[in-house]
Amino acid sequence: MPQYYDFLILMILIITAYPAVIFLYSIYKRPNSWEAKHKKITLALSIILLFGTATIIWGSFIEPRLIVINRQEINLDKINEPIKIAFISDLHVGPYKQADWVAKVVKKILDLKPDLVFIGGDNLYNSEYSPEEINYLQPLAELAKQIPTYDVNGNHEYGIGDGKTWNENHIYNADWSVEIQTTMEKLGVHYLANDLNIITVRKQKFYLFGGDSILAGKLDFSILDSRTEELATIALIHNPLFLFTGNYPKMDLTLSGHTHGGQVRLPFLGPIGRIDDLIPLNFYQGLHDLSNGNKIFVTSGIGESGPRARLFNPPEIALLTIE
Repeated sequence: MPQYYDFLILMILIITAYPAVIFLYSIYKRPNSWEAKHKKITLALSIILLFGTATIIWGSFIEPRLIVINRQEINLDKINEPIKIAFISDLHVGPYKQADWVAKVVKKILDLKPDLVFIGGDNLYNSEYSPEEINYLQPLAELAKQIPTYDVNGNHEYGIGDGKTWNENHIYNADWSVEIQTTMEKLGVHYLANDLNIITVRKQKFYLFGGDSILAGKLDFSILDSRTEELATIALIHNPLFLFTGNYPKMDLTLSGHTHGGQVRLPFLGPIGRIDDLIPLNFYQGLHDLSNGNKIFVTSGIGESGPRARLFNPPEIALLTIE
């Protein structure tokens, strides 16, 4: 699958760059050609084609290698002292992003000096049988050694891709859910699958719920019945789809990924890469107030699946200040 997308990128580069070069050559080296006699039109066409070439190069090979810090302040009534959380999702290590990229992400997070690190799942690309992908996560050991780090499953851990609806037309690949949990725990990462922990930071406590994958049919909220009302609940759930497919319990703040912000976002149009037609476009990224008084933050993610492309939507580390 990655080879298919890379072939498309190569074809687009050839289709845009080659005619532009021919046009420019004709203008200056073939004075009797149509292109030379219609210089303004030919130059305009060449500029448009080369702009397309530059856009493809930027969106395929430059912007995906950038990292921006998305700083958000989030007010929760039951949190009194500020807590800094670095939140990333959708590493998708594999053909595009490997151990050097993970090491770069780790260094950026360590420089931010958060109290906690949350990882929102889809750690693997997992479109083909590639056991070496798990090894690319090794740099996370340095992160977990210095800062408490928590992770959950996404759909790619189960080998489940995306169709046009949440419960049909999935693409099934290798199920790495057991291996990824074992690997992460060896790296020192706390791996949650429908688990509820009480976290203490700056002498205050809150619940952390790590939900399993909804696309794998594994998401189960029943453990939340054991909560008391005194503490805030922060939930780490890979896919925000749960908001639109049935009832769910109150959670003061949910952190999700999955959408990649659409990967490609165009001015005035928003996300182009729709990952599921049940998730409204305005929920593809950012902080949202929900009708029950709770909040959800959806990150644009730090990696790519499908094509290697990102445009007007660079990989991000969300630095959340909860107070």
